[in-house]
Amino acid sequence: MKTAILAIGMLAATGLISAQQTPAQSDEKVYKMGDGITAPRLVHKVDPQYTEEARAAKIEGTVLLSVVIGTDGAAHDINVINAPDSGLGIKAIDAVRQWQFSPGAKDGEPVAVRAQIEVNFKLQ
Repeated sequence: MKTAILAIGMLAATGLISAQQTPAQSDEKVYKMGDGITAPRLVHKVDPQYTEEARAAKIEGTVLLSVVIGTDGAAHDINVINAPDSGLGIKAIDAVRQWQFSPGAKDGEPVAVRAQIEVNFKLQ
């Protein structure tokens, strides 16, 4: 029905759709992946749901999201970079809001990390 793949990487674009979500704590510095920064790891995920419109139109594809994985292990500042359908973009955001991560780290301490997540939608 649908699958989700996590891809952690550096953010190179701004979002097209913003999520109504609490941003990372204002006192948290947000790091990019790279020297000395370990990537967040996905601990728990919820599969995204298709919209009825996308299912009827047989739309499949990948939604690319930019996120900040906070020290709390939650995805914050979620934005859609690219989506085959705006409804699927919203459904991807809804799913990722429920995901839980082990936060990234710098020098063994948890830090907020900017990442990209791919959420794939495929009909069976």
